[in-house]
Amino acid sequence: MALLGALGAGASGVSTMGRTMTVVGSNIANVNTVGYKGSRVDFEDILSSDFSQGIGPTKLGKGVGISSVNASFKQGSFKMTDKQTDLAINGKGFFTVQDRFGKEFYTRAGNFTFDEDGMLTTDRGLFVQVQDVDPQTEEAVGLPHKIQILGVVDPPQRTGDGSLGSGVTAVANIDSNSPIRETPFDPTNVKNHMYNFATSVTVFDDLGAEHTANVVFRRRPDVPPQTDPATGQTTPGVKNQWEWYMTFDGGDLGQRPGQKIAVGGGFLQFDDDGRLLQTTGGQFVAQTSGVDPATGQPITSGPPILQPAPVNPETGFPQVVVDFGGDAPQIIGVNLGKGSNPDDPLDERTGLEGVTQFASPSKVLAIKADGHPSGTLESISVASDGIIQGLFDSGHRRPMGMLSLTGFDNPEKMIKAGDNLFERSMAAGRMSRGNPSVGGFGITRNQTLEESNVDLAKEFVSMVETQRAFQANAKTVTVSDEMIDTMVNMKR
Repeated sequence: MALLGALGAGASGVSTMGRTMTVVGSNIANVNTVGYKGSRVDFEDILSSDFSQGIGPTKLGKGVGISSVNASFKQGSFKMTDKQTDLAINGKGFFTVQDRFGKEFYTRAGNFTFDEDGMLTTDRGLFVQVQDVDPQTEEAVGLPHKIQILGVVDPPQRTGDGSLGSGVTAVANIDSNSPIRETPFDPTNVKNHMYNFATSVTVFDDLGAEHTANVVFRRRPDVPPQTDPATGQTTPGVKNQWEWYMTFDGGDLGQRPGQKIAVGGGFLQFDDDGRLLQTTGGQFVAQTSGVDPATGQPITSGPPILQPAPVNPETGFPQVVVDFGGDAPQIIGVNLGKGSNPDDPLDERTGLEGVTQFASPSKVLAIKADGHPSGTLESISVASDGIIQGLFDSGHRRPMGMLSLTGFDNPEKMIKAGDNLFERSMAAGRMSRGNPSVGGFGITRNQTLEESNVDLAKEFVSMVETQRAFQANAKTVTVSDEMIDTMVNMKR
């Protein structure tokens, strides 16, 4: 019986080493497989039942078995490529993919491509999972889902009303030494000599058509303090005040081409140091005989005049209303600065981030407007935070989605599913979802692939060790067989 046990032990070693060589061979075969994680075999001994030799119970070895085969998730090296959809994770997370039936898998292989519908997939057609991105905060929102990349058309976006950073934003200086213009401002027919300084920016309507908006600045005369003879009360004077107007070519407004027309405007108030104190909106009112409430000067009938109006509290910035001929007039916000209050020590505003009034030539430092025409996708890029940015032929760039990553407490216990995929197992522990750059999932690298983490030198050593062990166990089987044969012949 002991010889039969020895024969079984040797046979178990032969079988176990054969299966071990399969694991070693698989590691070596996948040395160039993208995202491949090499496996390691752990052994355990097998014991027979108790028996007695007169000195108490003991156990005999019955051979060897494989206790587990675990993947090693050591970070693989990176290889640069020229393909936009090649991605790698520098960290512990997994790309999340789903088959056409909604079953979820996980992979480290980021050699993605597109299917016939332009969806981002693996080579086997599994859909890469992403989340939507808030365009303002660039944070992931909603549940993971598949994403279409190819054939995407970016719809036009009109210039906004001033909310959430939209509309026209300008940073400029207007010369404090600018002269007072004597010619009254006529919003129905604006001429160059009616204002001191002008700049322009391109804005977009609902259909994505471009229009040139001119922002012109006109200095107002200082108003000295006024004393009421009847009451003796003195009204404070007004100085360092400017008017601004937004004008368009008449052709953009369905009127006479070549004629500049002001669609709205407002007022700027500066302190003696040239810092912006406040910016207010304005509205045109018909001019009749009377007194200009802003200057106290008598007026006669003429073109509409601009009078102060409160800003929209929802945006905090002045707005103008433009009729480009669409279904409804378009509201455009104009951000010329947040103002400041130097008398309030808790006011963190500087009055320098928008328009200023210093004794230097008038010039524009920056002016921009949101909005864009429609466009088709030209290329994509993926940032380290997993945001997929689409670049369109309109020149507009916008986030299309953010990669959804998955992590496990014990990834070594995940189940290999083939095709560079893993499945979740109970032994893998708690599963968590997140995005690159947060929660320890790692960062993504664009036009990069993670190579296999197989160490060929170690695998060759393992192969030799496994071969020697196989040969030794085979010898055990051979010798045990010869001993059994000798015992059989002893009875003859």
